[in-house]
Amino acid sequence: MIPPKGSTGAGLPGDLGQVLAGGQAGRRRDATTEAIAEVAARLSEEDRASLLKFARFLEAQGDGAGAGDEGGDPAAAPEPVGVPEPEPIPRPEGESVIKAMRRLTATYYMLDRGKLLNEASSLMAQHVMQGREAEEVIDELETVFWSHYQARVQAEDPHRGGNDKDSPTS
Repeated sequence: MIPPKGSTGAGLPGDLGQVLAGGQAGRRRDATTEAIAEVAARLSEEDRASLLKFARFLEAQGDGAGAGDEGGDPAAAPEPVGVPEPEPIPRPEGESVIKAMRRLTATYYMLDRGKLLNEASSLMAQHVMQGREAEEVIDELETVFWSHYQARVQAEDPHRGGNDKDSPTS
């Protein structure tokens, strides 16, 4: 189970160390957990936050790997709540297209990157190869991610009624 935000442990900043420890007090971590912890320790703070969001996303998917393994009650696992809300990350001034892709990928962590790849790579190519302004490309990337998010919400959670926002920048 993922601990509340703000707790620390296992020698890693934030609550990532506690997440990786997975409530295994007094027990050795397995090789996979050790490898993830080593990689996480070398990441920037922003990338560790993205890794943590992804870990929470995987937990929310509820494949059963955590609920029954520790002798917990699988029925006590939380029910899926539909498509998660985006994690808004403010757009910094002078942001590059590559950094915008990283920011939007972290913001819309719940989206399938494969489905976005064609549109996003086309926009990035326009910037790199045709000299299209970064700010203009980033605006379009935000719209692409937003529209993919809205399509997923409508497909998987039609009773949600969409988000109050009309666009990614409002």
